[in-house]
Amino acid sequence: MEMNGQSPLGCLLLIVVPALLFVSTYLAWWELRFFVQGRTTEAAVDRVEEIRLRSGLFGGSYRDVHYSFPDGDSDRLRSERDELPASWPRPDNTVRVEFVPGVPGGSRVAGHRHIGFTIFFVVTVIGSAVYGWFVLRDARRAVREGETFESMRRRARKS
Repeated sequence: MEMNGQSPLGCLLLIVVPALLFVSTYLAWWELRFFVQGRTTEAAVDRVEEIRLRSGLFGGSYRDVHYSFPDGDSDRLRSERDELPASWPRPDNTVRVEFVPGVPGGSRVAGHRHIGFTIFFVVTVIGSAVYGWFVLRDARRAVREGETFESMRRRARKS
């Protein structure tokens, strides 16, 4: 499809792709933090709410799981929550959580990862690096060809 002034696709891509990259960067950062600094513990389930959204494009449902656990460094009790897909089993009285010590809000039910966004982030970074390499290669070739042209022009002037 050709992108021109009359096609809304170009404008949409200029908004959607950077937004997806921003979100995927944020979620990939948290995945890295959980991988490097994360700990796992048992948490007491305080309550579970079934959330039903209206039908349509953004419809569906999920489970809002509220839980409490001691922070690994300070033993301070943290009360946090995670939104789980409705397809996940309803948690009982306890649930395993992954958390980053000392970071309020930095927890999730164990296994609740954002792999799709992380893959999007990695593919985008690799694609950008490959594109940058091609641009750099073509720019160097253009500079070399320009230098060759200039040297041939100087020789022709001297003759």
